[in-house]
Amino acid sequence: MSHTVKEAKNNLSELIRLAEKGDPQIIRRHDTEVAVVVSISDWQKTNGRRESLVEFLQKSPLDEIIPFLERSRDLPREVSFE
Repeated sequence: MSHTVKEAKNNLSELIRLAEKGDPQIIRRHDTEVAVVVSISDWQKTNGRRESLVEFLQKSPLDEIIPFLERSRDLPREVSFE
């Protein structure tokens, strides 16, 4: 559901109650959507906690293919910077 800033101010308790029930509430300023009221559990699922690079890589399927990757043992090619 969408509300103007004024409506949101006047009905903040109701917006929070609806958000807690899993119904995000959009707030508009001059017909432009500018904010969303969501439950804390929904927020934590999406943006509240960003995983570290280590956590991301640990969940990545790359660990299944990394053992099959081999680094070339060839010497690097000669490069001239002249």
